[in-house]
Amino acid sequence: GWRRWAASAGRGVALNAGGLLLCVLALLPDTADASPIQASDLLPYLRDSPPTSQVAVELCNVFKVVEKPYYILFGSCWICAVVQQVVDVSRYYEERNEELGLFQKVFVGVQLCTLVYETLTLFTKVDWDGGGSLWMMYNLYVYIFVHSAIFVRSIMMSMIIWDWLLAKLLKRPVFGTELDGKGWSDWERALLLVFILQFGSSAFVMAIVTVTHIVPGCVLYYPVFLLAAAFVVKLRQWLKFCGVDPDGRLGRGLVMASNSFVVVAAFQTLITSMIRVYSGALSRHSYWQPITDDMASRRIETWYECHLSRGFGALQDQDFLNLFVR
Repeated sequence: GWRRWAASAGRGVALNAGGLLLCVLALLPDTADASPIQASDLLPYLRDSPPTSQVAVELCNVFKVVEKPYYILFGSCWICAVVQQVVDVSRYYEERNEELGLFQKVFVGVQLCTLVYETLTLFTKVDWDGGGSLWMMYNLYVYIFVHSAIFVRSIMMSMIIWDWLLAKLLKRPVFGTELDGKGWSDWERALLLVFILQFGSSAFVMAIVTVTHIVPGCVLYYPVFLLAAAFVVKLRQWLKFCGVDPDGRLGRGLVMASNSFVVVAAFQTLITSMIRVYSGALSRHSYWQPITDDMASRRIETWYECHLSRGFGALQDQDFLNLFVR
């Protein structure tokens, strides 16, 4: 009799334990049905002050883009300047001493096509019909765009054209005598190239951002604009004062790298500040708070986690490649 009683008691304990386990599992969150983070879920990040590092990680998970520390931007600008000066040497082997070489045009053309593709890819990652208004989703897209390597490279394109202009490489037609030949000045060719490379490299998103964010930012935060403009205008004179020829190989590289860094950092500050202003920052904080928030968002640990934590996986990271390789 005691054996039957023990067996019955064992079955009762097993059933109770099983029931308890089912109850625990029922109370646990259902991770299999959890919806992935979407772009619209990150809209509150635009109003965070100071910026939240955890949301920045989610920003990386969705867009593979995070805010870049200043020394990362500076390193990228220097690499681009050195590469451009190396590519510039190729025109001498083509016996084109006073005009752009074919390899130069092809190299920049490949960069242009790559950046257009990356811009459109970034555009498709935004759920435009998500929970926010079209204006707020546009602000979020601008925030991602301006912190992407696409924006950095598009600014560098303008610096490359300026270098070509000062090196007097635009005295002759760039696209052929029928398109920009007789009657075209070097300044007109430079403006045409800026239109194509600066705005075209971003699929003309940069043209819209200029109207909605850069111009208002230059007015509202004019000290940032004036400091950046003064640096760009005076740099060549400072190099001459230091005994460096700004038209020499070293001087051209210094001008391109330094100006690219200053313009990128200034435009990023102006644009992100206006995004925070549009999100109500001035009504809640001081005049300078959007700028300090932009500085605070540039965490090296977040950037490292997003792009370098996988080791050689960074070589498959499009934003990293655009920043340092292409």
